[in-house]
Amino acid sequence: MGVQFGIGIMRLDHVTIGHLQGISLDFSFDSATLHSGSKLFPVDVRTHTGSITGNAEFANINARALEKLLGGSVNNFGKMTINDTTAPLAFELLVQMSTDGRMFQVELKQVRSSKLSFSFSRETHVIPNFDFTAFANTAGLVGYITLEDVS
Repeated sequence: MGVQFGIGIMRLDHVTIGHLQGISLDFSFDSATLHSGSKLFPVDVRTHTGSITGNAEFANINARALEKLLGGSVNNFGKMTINDTTAPLAFELLVQMSTDGRMFQVELKQVRSSKLSFSFSRETHVIPNFDFTAFANTAGLVGYITLEDVS
């Protein structure tokens, strides 16, 4: 299942550290099938793992957002240091869109970046793009999906 969104924000402790655009979320599940004898189709199917992954572009980005995506540290002059122990940090992702006054929102409590790309071009602005994976927080909560009046 893939859902396309338009607007989102990247948050750290409920403080916005980046505005996002072109967001894509993918919910996927792996399953195992049980076959019996000479039967062509399975007699049972069980889901054993699931994942939520996605991709987003930055509409605007700041140093704190880059720190989360790359795990480096930024000094007072805006210079980021990346060393051999640098790893991406977790952050919260909120994606929402409104159509005809009805809100559709996905809030992921823990997200970690797996890839950050910068595309440099002479004709356009640099728009950083990143991939991410959601995971459960310490309370076992992955996130929320809010749908207003879906009928």
